[in-house]
Amino acid sequence: MRILTHYVIRQFMTVFVMTLAVFLFVMAVANVFKVIDLFSRGVPGLLILKVFSYGIPFSLIFAIPMSVLASAFLVFSRMASDRELIALRACGISLWTVVQPPILVAAALSLFCVYINCNVAPKSHYARRTVLGQLGVETPLSLLDEGRFIHDFPGYKIYIGRKDGARVEDIVIYEFDEAGVKQTVRARAGTLEADPEGRNRIHIHLFQVRIDKADEEFPNDLGRLRRLAAEEYPLTLDVGDLFRRGAVWKKRADLRMAEILAILRGSARLRADDLLDPVGLARRLADPPDRLTDYLLAHLSDETAAGLDGVTASGVAPPAWRARLADDLNRLIAGPSLFTSERFAGQRMTPDTRALLERGPEGAAVERVNRMMLEDAYHGLLARSALSDVRAEDRVVHRLSLLVEVGTRLALSLSCYAFALLGAALGMRVHRKESSIGLAVSLALVFVFYFFIILAESLVHHPQFQPQLIVWIPFVASEIIGYTLIRRAN
Repeated sequence: MRILTHYVIRQFMTVFVMTLAVFLFVMAVANVFKVIDLFSRGVPGLLILKVFSYGIPFSLIFAIPMSVLASAFLVFSRMASDRELIALRACGISLWTVVQPPILVAAALSLFCVYINCNVAPKSHYARRTVLGQLGVETPLSLLDEGRFIHDFPGYKIYIGRKDGARVEDIVIYEFDEAGVKQTVRARAGTLEADPEGRNRIHIHLFQVRIDKADEEFPNDLGRLRRLAAEEYPLTLDVGDLFRRGAVWKKRADLRMAEILAILRGSARLRADDLLDPVGLARRLADPPDRLTDYLLAHLSDETAAGLDGVTASGVAPPAWRARLADDLNRLIAGPSLFTSERFAGQRMTPDTRALLERGPEGAAVERVNRMMLEDAYHGLLARSALSDVRAEDRVVHRLSLLVEVGTRLALSLSCYAFALLGAALGMRVHRKESSIGLAVSLALVFVFYFFIILAESLVHHPQFQPQLIVWIPFVASEIIGYTLIRRAN
């Protein structure tokens, strides 16, 4: 039996390495035009290599399952055509014994894919987008995501309910000046267009618009608002400074699994990574310019306060100190409410934070509003929580999209195990040696698998269809079909 196990594993791994190289090569060829574009822009070859090295983990999460399916199909199809399976059965060896080694290898590959999908690929994908943003390759339209408030455009705060290519729906835009909210623009629909003459501008054409304009002398008096209506309203955003800074926002594909689970749990707590500029925050704490910062300084632990001078002097915040500072801030976020009129006098506060504060939050809502108030007061120093960037009416869709993302990652990773079983079962029945048949069958089955993923993505705005469960349909079907076919053949 040991000889048989080594023989099957050797055959499977040999074909797996070859097919994996083929699939990775095909994926690399698809990016030839982007390589040409980067070279035409004068991007150094080393930087181009860096961009594509960041893309390798993202390619692996698709290439490994396809290679497992093709390898299992080709190996068992050849063994069936050479009558090796018949000889093994004649010796009293069950087909389950023959199939077991590749399935165990596929199970190990599934665990490897889980690690890549949940940690490595999101980090590399985000790093790749960051580099492309610094190079000016990332299109400006990609900066406007749906389902969250975008705070990073100077003077604006933008929310897009739905986005389909260049068409957007349910748009809310807050325009700020030194006094606060200058005007609020709401539109039923609109279109996005990148400036053809310069990549640093975005033209937003809004339709069916309502504008609430604040009074210049009394900007905080809601009774003095002027309400205007228009069929069309053009707006231009300058994103040149954002591209020069390399400002790239995390999308769902950029979030590690731990970050997604923290969002799903609704945690308002800060992590050490949420301190965007710990040195800048330390300098502000070391010399408090306002009552809120003075209050934070008074509630720091002795170890954190003792490290302020070292951080401000060296310009480097050690990971241990950042973790302690995050813990200190979390104790304040946990409650009670941080707000007092004296403490927050003169502090920047967004309309959403103020509206939530006026409702008199209780329980978990206190943590959320405390986090939002700190985010507003220390804008650019603290990362915004995903909860702060989602409207209440859109939380169901936002949560569902994250559940679909979790299901997709796990289903893709565990598909190695299902594909090994299905590929072996189909290979026993097809009885063909040609590798072209194996690759064609593999691509067809993978297309069906990914079709369900695309279907689930398209149904995130329809919770009644349970799209988070749809991604598991091909996985379960592959398991059932593979098990049934092998059981019949045995």
